[in-house]
Parts: sequence; C-alpha cells; structure tokens
Amino acid sequence: MHKYILTHKDMEPVEGFEIIDNRENKELDHRIWSELAGMQKVYDLVMKNKYDDSEYISLNHYRRRIDPDCVNRFYVPQPIRLQTTLASQYACVHNIEDLKLCGEALKEEFPHLLQAFEGTMNGAILVPYVIAVMTVGQFKDYWNFLYKVLSNFHKKLGTETYEQRIDYIKRYPEKYTGEGKDNREEYQARIESFLAERLATTYIGICSQKMPIFPASVIKTEGAW
Repeated sequence: MHKYILTHKDMEPVEGFEIIDNRENKELDHRIWSELAGMQKVYDLVMKNKYDDSEYISLNHYRRRIDPDCVNRFYVPQPIRLQTTLASQYACVHNIEDLKLCGEALKEEFPHLLQAFEGTMNGAILVPYVIAVMTVGQFKDYWNFLYKVLSNFHKKLGTETYEQRIDYIKRYPEKYTGEGKDNREEYQARIESFLAERLATTYIGICSQKMPIFPASVIKTEGAW
C-alpha cells in the first residue's frame, strides 16, 4: 500500500510513509487549498508511476492519520453527527455564500450529483478531514471530483492569488468574522479546504450506495480536534 502524509510543516521521516510537502505545489497555493495541494502532488505521483488501479493508497494529514490496521478496504474517518445541518453549521463558522457558490460549481461540473450534494448539506452527517484508505482507481475518481468542482468554484470567486484572497476576506468582515467564527483572515482564506470536507462527505455518501465503506479510527497529534 502507498501511504502518504500531507503537511505544510517540516517533518521528521515517518517509517512506512512518504511525506508530501503541500508548500511545494506551485499550481495550488497551500495557503488557500491546504491539504488539497498535497493531494494533487499524490495524484501526479500516481499517474507518473502508473500505479495499478487495484493497489491501495492511504491519505493522511500531519496531525491526523488513519489507523494503520485499516488496510485493503475503503476506509474513511468515523462520521460525525452534528447538532444541525451541514449547511447551517457552515454558516455558523464560515461564509454561507461560498457553500452556495460551490453548489453552483458542482451543478456545472456534475449536474447529476446536485441532488446528492443538496441532500448532504441538508443532513447532519459529516465525514471529516478528507483523508481515507482507498484503491488507486477510487482515488483518481475522488480527486477528479474534488478538483473539478473546486477549480470551478475558485474561478467563480475570482481571487487567483493568496494576496487577493486576503483582500477579499478583509472587504467582507461581516461574512467571515463574528461570534462562533475563527476570525483570523489566514484561516478563513482556506475556503477550498473547508468546502472539500463537504464535497468529500457527498462523494463518500454516493459511493456508500455502491460499495462497502468502513469507519476508521484516526490517530491525532499536536492538539488536532
């Protein structure tokens, strides 16, 4: 199995894992795309090395790793049941207009999945962290879904650079700050990463209707929630 840790910090080697530095991605700025910058690098490695679609891949964060005993099946972190809908929760901590714009992007890229997305946003189940164990073939499909929707969203939002994103956040403090929100501009700038969790939850829900998906415990470090 090919195991990766995605990070934006310097790390000591971890036995059995390849460290992927999100900061090295020159196309997707990790300050906006977060772990997705690392995921694209993993995708490039998969395609360059021509891994067989039946091989397994393990995606992990520097602070969150899928239980190492979870192998050779489709695993995702244990889903979380929120006290409200995913859409309402997003509105409490981020800018709800971004989630709506993401829905528009999804409708353009995958119109047949819009109903599933809306149903997920009106539900209370979140699959967190955008990490998983899955086959290489499944990962290709997973990344294709996330990248197409979020690239479309990125263009719609119109902030190409990190500096433009920060300026945008500053222009609309009423949307990105307030009680219950993390008011740091550099945090709220990572919109694509926040949306990815909601899109991943949608994707996994769709997949679960076609194949078995198993919950995995997650090993957390450095105060990760």
